Amino acid sequence: MVDFPVSPDFLKPVSLTSSLVFLMHLLLLQPGEPNSEVKVVGPEYPILALVGEEVELPCHLWPQLDAQHMEIRWFRSHTSDVVHLYQEQQELPGRQMEAFRNRTKLVKDYIAYGSVILQLHSVVPSDEGTYGCRFLSNNFSGEALWELEVAGLGSDPHLSLEGFKEGGIQLRLRSSGWYPKPKAQWRDHQGQCLPPEFEAIVWDAQGLFSLETSVVVREGAFSNVSLSIQNLLLNQKKEFVVQIADVFSPGASPWKGAFVGALAALLAVLAGLALGVLQQRRRCQEKLKKEAEKREGKLTAELDWRRAEGQAECFILASHPPGEGIQAASNSTTTLNA
Repeated sequence: MVDFPVSPDFLKPVSLTSSLVFLMHLLLLQPGEPNSEVKVVGPEYPILALVGEEVELPCHLWPQLDAQHMEIRWFRSHTSDVVHLYQEQQELPGRQMEAFRNRTKLVKDYIAYGSVILQLHSVVPSDEGTYGCRFLSNNFSGEALWELEVAGLGSDPHLSLEGFKEGGIQLRLRSSGWYPKPKAQWRDHQGQCLPPEFEAIVWDAQGLFSLETSVVVREGAFSNVSLSIQNLLLNQKKEFVVQIADVFSPGASPWKGAFVGALAALLAVLAGLALGVLQQRRRCQEKLKKEAEKREGKLTAELDWRRAEGQAECFILASHPPGEGIQAASNSTTTLNA
């Protein structure tokens, strides 16, 4: 038997407030037992995720409770729509919805304290909506619900100058990868809104929005023209400024005459060069034609000569009867002359 020293101070009464603080401290430090007061706690506010990025969905028990032997289920609006399932101390990917396979990872470093995190990779617009987390054991069941919002800021735009139209210059801009639907606004150099000539927002196969918009900038608004594309959910926007020189204005301008004159001179030079090339090509063709005719004449003359020689030989052979040689005929002729 061991005796413990007892001091008079130990026997003094303890205040009620100190006792409550001490008991609460014990509950926070040590896991408790399941009871009606245990709650499942999820995110208090909607979670915002970016398209293509990773998002974490945390969930825990309050007060702390060992959840290693519990079933933990993440789901969409209904518990049957399984996002991720932990059961009997193992994960069951075969029970997941097809859209979430190979995209989730369970972080259970603190599962003994009732705290887990589900990581969702490669976020897409269709991931947006209601999510829930449920803890289930033999004597406890509880769940929490929250909202997941998805946003995409979009790509840098492709800007093109379409040319003159309706007394102004037509600008066209294209951009893709936005979610939710973006808001576009053209403005002139004074910040005044310019009405778009055309605007189309299309929903693509990935669930993202593509924007195409155009504006006709008329004389008087030339200088800086800007376009802002805003994501209302992120409260962020992309803004682009276009510099338009007065030389491209269809109206009168002190620089326009010089520009047109220089352009006309350039066209005249190009026309002269083209004419010279055509004349040189024509001379070459004529020279080749003459050489071909000359070669053809020589060939005809040679053929005529060969044809005449062949006819003479035929005549000599035809003027002597068979059996007489050509040599005999020659001797006879020589004798008569004598």
